[in-house]
Amino acid sequence: MKLRTITLPLYFFIQVFASFGQVKDPSPNGHALNYKVDSIIVHTMDKYHIPGLSIGLVKNDSLLYAKGYGVGKLDSNIRVNENSIFHTASISKLFTATAIAQLVEKNAISLQSKLVDIVPGLRIKDEQIRNITIGTLLNHTSGLPDIKNYQWKNHHTSEESLALYVQGLNLKLRSEPYSEYHYSNLGYDLLGYIVEKVSGINFEQYVKENILDPSGMSYSDFRYDKIPDSLRTYPHSKSIITGKPFVRKVYPYTREHAPSSTLNASSKDLSRWMLWFLETVSPKKSNSIYHKMLEPSFDQQIHIGLGFQRYDFLGRLAVGHYGGDKGFRSFLIMFPNENIGLVLLANCDYNEDFRQEIITQIAKLILID
Repeated sequence: MKLRTITLPLYFFIQVFASFGQVKDPSPNGHALNYKVDSIIVHTMDKYHIPGLSIGLVKNDSLLYAKGYGVGKLDSNIRVNENSIFHTASISKLFTATAIAQLVEKNAISLQSKLVDIVPGLRIKDEQIRNITIGTLLNHTSGLPDIKNYQWKNHHTSEESLALYVQGLNLKLRSEPYSEYHYSNLGYDLLGYIVEKVSGINFEQYVKENILDPSGMSYSDFRYDKIPDSLRTYPHSKSIITGKPFVRKVYPYTREHAPSSTLNASSKDLSRWMLWFLETVSPKKSNSIYHKMLEPSFDQQIHIGLGFQRYDFLGRLAVGHYGGDKGFRSFLIMFPNENIGLVLLANCDYNEDFRQEIITQIAKLILID
């Protein structure tokens, strides 16, 4: 069975024209790769009317490129740079999965640990929920449904938000555990609560202390209120009536959905994390739990590992995750065998295929460089 190719349709998502004049044409001076990357991005931003975008590229233990383009908010002078912070949506799941992997590595839990054993007292409508394991939550085979409404306007910031959310659930299944693949943000919010229960500290603080800070992600945080105003970008959608982009009033953040969706990060910080993770899965550490995260984990859907999506790119294995919420789109992809990583962040939610259009062209440049 072939891996999912990067060009296949996405399976789980799913006054600007004046501002685009602020995107400067790339200068032919400097490194040839930089010029080519600039050309690709500027052309695509103009083509799809993207307000702001930031990109990071790493190869062979080095940061090749990190740069921002356009504006953080339409009709403003907020310029996007490599440290500008974007809502990354489901890229967040890579960090939640990594947190779980750390706890597995410490023997605090196992992939076979049962959800109901770690979180006793869950309200359930189906006794088969007792068969849900950590592993099935990671690869979306738990049988749990997806979240229908995130209620972003709630903007909860209490440290009890995730606990109260989980305690208020009345869980039911859409399929028997480990029988079918169903993408579930709910499953990842539960994984975040498991991190809280096992570690004894709230999810965001655990990730900050054990993943973000150690990998050098100094500007990034799952908690939106921790992001400096000077680094924030704003969400944009396109009007159904006029066809023109506009700034959304609600930023996609409420704390109970942190584990599935609320990492706020920059392209430069995510590049640092890719360098950290690629070192973690280097051949000299071949027996680690992190390698297992990249392997196929369900026969019926070979494109999914444990937290990571798997792709076929010109015959090469690539791993990562797409992200999409109201007003933002993102894409992080790594080639572990080539020691290469790319991340793209954008503050708009329309014409979303621009992500793979840009990443595909740049990846080809780096892979043949």
